[in-house]
Amino acid sequence: MDNTNEIQHILLEELKSSLNHSLTESSIEILEKAFHLTYNLSRDKIRASGEEYILHPIRVAQIVMNEIGLGINTVIVAILHDVLKDGLTHGKKIEKEFGEEIANLLNGMIKISSLYTEKLSLQSENFITLLLTISDDPRIILLKLADRLDNIRQIKNFSEEKQFKVAQETRILYAPIAHRLGLYHIKTELEDISLRHVDAENYFNIAGKLKDTKKTREQYIEKFSKPIIELLKEKGYRYDIKGRPKSVNSIYGKLVKKDIDISELFDLFAIRIILNDIPIEKEKEECWNIYSLVTNIYKPNPMRLRDWISTPRPSGYESLHTTVIGPGNHWVEVQIRTHRMDEIAEKGDAAHWKYKEAKSGESNEGWLKGIREILENNNTDSFDELKTKNKKISEIFIFTPNGDIKKLRDGATILDFAYSIHGNIGNTCTGARVNGKIVPIKHKLKSGDTVEIITSKNQKPRTEWLNIVASAKTKTRIKRAINETQFKQAEIGKEMLERKISQLKMEFSDQIILKMINQFKYKRTLDFYQDIADEKIDLQNVKEYLSNLNKETPSKPPEGIEGETLEYIPNKSSSDNYLVIDQDLVNIDYKLARCCRPIPGDPIFGFVTVERGIQIHRKNCPNAKDLYKRYVYRIVPARWTEDSKNSAFLSVIIVTGVDKIGIINHISEVISKHHQVNMRSLNVNSKDGIFQGVISVYVNSISHLDSLLVNINKIKGVLKAERLDKT
Repeated sequence: MDNTNEIQHILLEELKSSLNHSLTESSIEILEKAFHLTYNLSRDKIRASGEEYILHPIRVAQIVMNEIGLGINTVIVAILHDVLKDGLTHGKKIEKEFGEEIANLLNGMIKISSLYTEKLSLQSENFITLLLTISDDPRIILLKLADRLDNIRQIKNFSEEKQFKVAQETRILYAPIAHRLGLYHIKTELEDISLRHVDAENYFNIAGKLKDTKKTREQYIEKFSKPIIELLKEKGYRYDIKGRPKSVNSIYGKLVKKDIDISELFDLFAIRIILNDIPIEKEKEECWNIYSLVTNIYKPNPMRLRDWISTPRPSGYESLHTTVIGPGNHWVEVQIRTHRMDEIAEKGDAAHWKYKEAKSGESNEGWLKGIREILENNNTDSFDELKTKNKKISEIFIFTPNGDIKKLRDGATILDFAYSIHGNIGNTCTGARVNGKIVPIKHKLKSGDTVEIITSKNQKPRTEWLNIVASAKTKTRIKRAINETQFKQAEIGKEMLERKISQLKMEFSDQIILKMINQFKYKRTLDFYQDIADEKIDLQNVKEYLSNLNKETPSKPPEGIEGETLEYIPNKSSSDNYLVIDQDLVNIDYKLARCCRPIPGDPIFGFVTVERGIQIHRKNCPNAKDLYKRYVYRIVPARWTEDSKNSAFLSVIIVTGVDKIGIINHISEVISKHHQVNMRSLNVNSKDGIFQGVISVYVNSISHLDSLLVNINKIKGVLKAERLDKT
């Protein structure tokens, strides 16, 4: 046996003996096969840290089995993951030699490793959610945690720059995942080692104090617990008392958050009293009995009492917490709960990671809980039940080329992503590069994709885009962009038509425009102007019609508000041409104009703005004449529905009267009590014995408002109450 074969044999035997699970013959066979493949592919390779290539996969395999408790297949993936990631072999060979399951696990692990993490410090929550949704199999995440744990343990072998990067990334991204999965020992190690390289001064300061005081603290807790234990025994309780050691990182976090010295930390000393064999109907009573025993011995801090037994947390967490002054005037936190409560807090729906960090309705909640249960029960055969088919994912997370994460709706396309970056990017999007491959705008994205948008200055939003995108917000932005484009084209067409009319020595008027759109069979002035701009209408035909029109007697303007001209509407009995308005309208982006504050019963029209959707105005609005004169093609006929009267609309009234005691209260009483009207605001000014009040009220119709005004005008001392037409 030559030297290389001897080293290979020694390493393999050490690996097999280090795995603390009994390996079957078939497991040993596949383990040896994976080891020999990795060793032979990498025997001449040395890592940047200076160590042999094979050592890292061996250590990851040991973590996977010994510290996390996974099975032989994940051990094989741990052995093989680097040779596939570094291109020393290819996926087809792995699948042929080791099967589809191992190949899929490897591909998933490599996908996670390839995620861009340079700029994720401010987006850690998005990354954590991405990591938990990108993987079809939960073992992939656990494998990545094992890989990261070994990297952080070997961090001293990296360059100083890489040490800081790995430590920061581990602290922000990977430790929280270990915490949520219930791998507290891994979480603590990841955090403490990371802190040592991110903030060495504070780390060694805290670690030094903990080391210096460890024996003293243990003795103190023993001394503190002794009288409590004696009373518990005297009362016949069955119990467990556990110390709660704090990690360096945990203490560091509290010191930074509270800006205090370590000596001021409340729960540096802490114990948990767990009562066993307590019937559920007596749990609350017995926990308070223990509280009484403890506080009879030690004086409590009433500001630090937390009663989550009488009122459990929304997550279901139950426990009674108090902080007392122990011997030597040290603060000690005491947690009191029953065995059932402890089981729920540690393993059930109210697990520590959930009630401290999880959001309500978190989509991966059940999946994560399943992982916890499997890890705690060593039931590694159940992983198949936790694959993607059981995950309810409603969001995806996409990377920009710079590493920023965008959260999109599941089913989002390239266009959704483009508009999430910027409106102009979306408007000019022609496609994208997804993970380096060019795809069209309708391509659906998957979590973890890296997307680079391709644009063209000649691209414009089109109506068919509305059928491509998944987000309602994106659809609204496309509609606005289309409207804006149409309006710009319409302005060009209008200018072209104005010049043509001017050449014929005719006056440009709304009456002429209405006759023209009728002659050329257009429904909307906007479309007429657009087609002129796009040269779809021959201006020679326009000229001939105008020449003939010039010889005729001008016709009377259509009926409408004084001085206005309404847009031509074909004679139809249906209401298809009208924008129907009510407060529950959700499919159309509209707002009630503040200049006239229309309410049901007011004659109204809609005005299409470029960026703010449709504004609804009263027909006698102070701005109506100008809008009809300058932008008739943007006018949309509108009417109220009967249901509108069931909603509340803001209106402003002005009340003028004699300033005498009690009159304002009388007015308020009529508004609030007699008419059951809610007031938004009331502003009153008084001068020379006369007051003027500006009152904002919520009414449901014009008749409702009129009735209110009639009754206010009846109040003795009120000179005049009327609706304000301008604000």
